This record gives sequence, structure tokens and C-alpha cells, in this order.
Amino acid sequence: MGPHEKKETNWRAWIIGVLIALVVVVCLQNSQTVEFEVLFASFEAPLIIVLAVFVLIGMLIGYIGPVWRRHRREERRAGQELEKKS
Repeated sequence: MGPHEKKETNWRAWIIGVLIALVVVVCLQNSQTVEFEVLFASFEAPLIIVLAVFVLIGMLIGYIGPVWRRHRREERRAGQELEKKS
């Protein structure tokens, strides 16, 4: 790499880093105890824990959703290929 060549910016890493920093700041600023309800149960917990749990659930959904769609798409394609061969 020469002295005048620029390295491409990894925007995905920057966005993820900023979002993580934002989540950490919001969690740290909201440490008071809150009461919340899930279906018919009532709970009391520090807001930081509630926020962290729901962020993790959102991350899990954001990861599983595309993986599941890709898997279903690949199954459909494999089924179509089998039908073409028959």
C-alpha cells in the first residue's frame, strides 16, 4: 500500500460501535428500579437490567430472522431443483 492510498472505511463496524455505545449510555443513565408487567405477571427490577434484556432479545431477533429466512429460501430452491430433475 502506497503513501497516497486510502484504506476503505468500515461503516458497518462504526455503526455497530456507535449503537453499542448509545445502549451503554442509556442503560447507565437509567439505573432506577421500575415495575413492569409481562402478560399477567408483575416484576420489579432495575431499569438497566430491563433495557439490557430487551436489547439482547432484539439482537437475537435481528440475528435469527435473516438466518431463518435464508434457510427457508435455500430449502425452497433445493425443492425446486429436485422437481426440475424429476
